[in-house]
Amino acid sequence: MDKHTLRKVYLEKRKMLSIDEYQRRNLLLLEQLKRFFASHQFSNIHVFLPIRQQKEPDTFPFIKYLWENKPEVQVITSISDLVKPEMQHYKIDKQIVITPNKWGIPEPQNATVFPITEIDCVLTPMVVGSKSGHRIGYGKGYYDRFLEKCLPQTKSVGLSLAPLLDGDLYAETHDKVLGTMITPFEIVNTH
Repeated sequence: MDKHTLRKVYLEKRKMLSIDEYQRRNLLLLEQLKRFFASHQFSNIHVFLPIRQQKEPDTFPFIKYLWENKPEVQVITSISDLVKPEMQHYKIDKQIVITPNKWGIPEPQNATVFPITEIDCVLTPMVVGSKSGHRIGYGKGYYDRFLEKCLPQTKSVGLSLAPLLDGDLYAETHDKVLGTMITPFEIVNTH
């Protein structure tokens, strides 16, 4: 099975999750995130904002957890430029309004631009990932380009609602290997 087919299969599996199962997996994912971050110290965490209609991992409860329990941590998110595949990054807080753009992607309004070089952890969305740190996203390369611009010590963490697979998932030379993979079922440090 090639990368394109794996993406298609796992997007379909995610779409087929019942609402109850989607919510259950997100609650388990939140607990795994809390566990992971209890043993790590980060100052500036980049968190993607989920498209809930696509049943992406719901990061909003984790963002709320950070705001309520880790006030020293800054939460960063991004807005994707859909013409050229790159992202601009913004600091968000409780006062920032988040609204979906015309494609349904949640975006912060009137947020402050945040420099990539100050981000020390990036939560990266995955359709599916492997225990070796490879991920399959949507295939546009936004996160590969973003992670390439981060400092070498920036921790990259993949998030998926699907169980991790064995192997390299047909990794290509431009694909960034992630340091940690988190699903509702496990946390795997890859290096």
